[in-house]
Amino acid sequence: MNPQIIGIKELHRNMRKVTEATRRGQSFTVVKNSKAVFQIVPLERVPGKKYTLKDVLKIRFRSKDKNLSKNIDKIVYDI
Repeated sequence: MNPQIIGIKELHRNMRKVTEATRRGQSFTVVKNSKAVFQIVPLERVPGKKYTLKDVLKIRFRSKDKNLSKNIDKIVYDI
């Protein structure tokens, strides 16, 4: 998407709108006295979470070992 050119005064007046447009992927080149001063570009998208809290809550250990939790702590935390 090509950057939209906006003046610095317009940026000050419409900061909220520019922020929302940037979140949607729009880029902006900000000019002052007809000269480009800086660009506003969206951050790279962080990949979504692989699991939700509901997914984690569904996980259950199934073992007849009564010391399973202690054994896991020993392996993971060296306790």
